Amino acid sequence: MDRRQAIKAAGLLLAEASIGASVAKGQDFGALLEDFGKELLRQQLSPENIQRTLKPHLTGETFPIRTADGWTLVAHRFRPSTGMRPGTMPVILCHGLSYNAQFWDISPEVSFPQYLAERGWEVWVVNLRGSGLSSKWVAKIDAAPTMVVGGLIRRATNNRMAPTGYATLDPKFARWNLDDHINYDVPALVHLVRSHTRAPEVAWVGHSMGGIIGLCHLSRYQNPGIGRLVTVGSQVTMPNGQLATQFLMELLALRQGQIAGEILPEELIIDSKTSIDNMFFNNSHVDPRVYRALTHDGVDVPSIGLLQQYLTLAARKELLDAGKTFSYAAMLPNVQAPILVACGSADQLAPPAVQQTIYERVGSTDKTLMYFGRAQGFAADSGHSDALVGLTSRQQVYPYIEQWLLGAR
Repeated sequence: MDRRQAIKAAGLLLAEASIGASVAKGQDFGALLEDFGKELLRQQLSPENIQRTLKPHLTGETFPIRTADGWTLVAHRFRPSTGMRPGTMPVILCHGLSYNAQFWDISPEVSFPQYLAERGWEVWVVNLRGSGLSSKWVAKIDAAPTMVVGGLIRRATNNRMAPTGYATLDPKFARWNLDDHINYDVPALVHLVRSHTRAPEVAWVGHSMGGIIGLCHLSRYQNPGIGRLVTVGSQVTMPNGQLATQFLMELLALRQGQIAGEILPEELIIDSKTSIDNMFFNNSHVDPRVYRALTHDGVDVPSIGLLQQYLTLAARKELLDAGKTFSYAAMLPNVQAPILVACGSADQLAPPAVQQTIYERVGSTDKTLMYFGRAQGFAADSGHSDALVGLTSRQQVYPYIEQWLLGAR
């Protein structure tokens, strides 16, 4: 067993230990790891470490917004190519767990924002906290230390955003959970788009967790700013959590290894997603180049608190808040906005049965259920992620979602 495998195995043991009774103490464990992160902060602030590697990011203009609890989120704006199409509302595209905004624009062949912009839509691709250019903790200074040198870079570029955004060595940005996305990120991003476009409402399109938080925000707050909602591969129930638990435990091991400064995130993310590959992709329906890109530029490491909330979902079979005081799944009748509930017909993380539950429970009178598969007339039985980045997504899935957003389905 090599060093990286040993670290991964140790991390998995820690993850296993966090399930059950110890899951309730997840935030305490997160605090312990953050204390360790403060020592890393001191180690990394040496002059020889003040170097940075700039990574390319999405096309489109970037806009920051500050949440009510002090995080900065970044959205990428794609303006319509030939003027705003009549009868459309701005569209927010939100990524899922372990991804960032790059998911939506990873390649021109599978760029949903470019597809919509070419057809007259205003599109905003967002990064949730802990991902992309938004506020997030990093273990090493060359992984985007804007806390240290970001101000210098902004002055040198006439106060434009640093290429690596709002990443920081401050360990307080290592902690968040699903409730923070629901309570703070969603309203901040909706406000950002509405304030810049003057639109009374936006359409929220979420993949996986990106759909979960839109759905749960509407179930809890009935936010009038979201006029239409599309969820692709989202879930608030989990009838069979075995595969999901395996994946979540590996992500926990990754986060623990990252905080300890012992693991390269890219390597373990590839290991994790490859080891249970079929849960994310129908391999015959995705370009290998897109898959490789998604396991590098398109990923970010979730927090321990967020992953433990997912583990509770896998264990309890329904999505609860972090304090386990109420069930988001039970609140779905509060959702009244028009909604498209969808997934790939071969999705193993959020399978059709899970989508059927969402469809039946939401209170919306305007609701549609769709599985992207051969039985429904599509060219392939899509998996969890390739429903949106697959070989036939641009030709079949994008037009279907667009037509639904127009109210034509």
